[in-house]
Amino acid sequence: MDQVIYGINPVIEALQVPQTEIKEILIAHGRNRKIGQIVGLAEKQQIQIRYRERNELSTIAKSRFHQGVVAVVEDYRYATVEEIIGKWKKSGSKALILVLDSIQDPQNLGACIRTANVCGAHGVIIPKDRAAKITPAVVKASAGATALTSVVRITNISSTLKRLKQEGIWIVGTAGGAEKSLYQQDLTEDLAVVIGSEGRGIRPLVLRNCDLIVSIPMSGEISSLNASVAAGIVLYEIVRQRLMKRNFI
Repeated sequence: MDQVIYGINPVIEALQVPQTEIKEILIAHGRNRKIGQIVGLAEKQQIQIRYRERNELSTIAKSRFHQGVVAVVEDYRYATVEEIIGKWKKSGSKALILVLDSIQDPQNLGACIRTANVCGAHGVIIPKDRAAKITPAVVKASAGATALTSVVRITNISSTLKRLKQEGIWIVGTAGGAEKSLYQQDLTEDLAVVIGSEGRGIRPLVLRNCDLIVSIPMSGEISSLNASVAAGIVLYEIVRQRLMKRNFI
């Protein structure tokens, strides 16, 4: 089954990523400069262009916010846990894997995937049940990062964490009541970071499979963070500590 990518910038990014297999591009009648850029990129790659009415694009994209362009692409191919383990070992760097426990909001998932990619994560792991999957909305929110990031969709997070532990990867969970903050914890080893859902955090069974539990210090009246913001804070602290250890900053 095909998927769609919609919006000017996401489609431009998809055209610039060789891993994205674009079948055709649908464009609303009428042109602007950025649509012209898309047409030029598509023609260079010999991708078929079709012109449609805007309301047709809204139906295809299942959104009114397509900005007059929709790309029809091959269905997203999920990676496997073994593939991201292999990717890590081949890289020669410390493991960094993001595990998302029941993130249901597509915008959050897309933002988490983009942040993970920017931070050099070897993959993102998501559950099949009660969680968002890769959809056009997630692709748009990631601004093209889904095509460049290994995303694994698994049945059981706890068993997957145990598999990662077999490879010597430490599991770091996040929880408000943790004794140590992430700024007090050494985060320079091989790590998989678990971020919980927007409303309930990490589920108890998953939390029990974490080797380390850290908190993100908060000083205001609000006691929780958006999941993608929390992921960004933790991942960038890991990046900072690793750079410090290598005397890069």
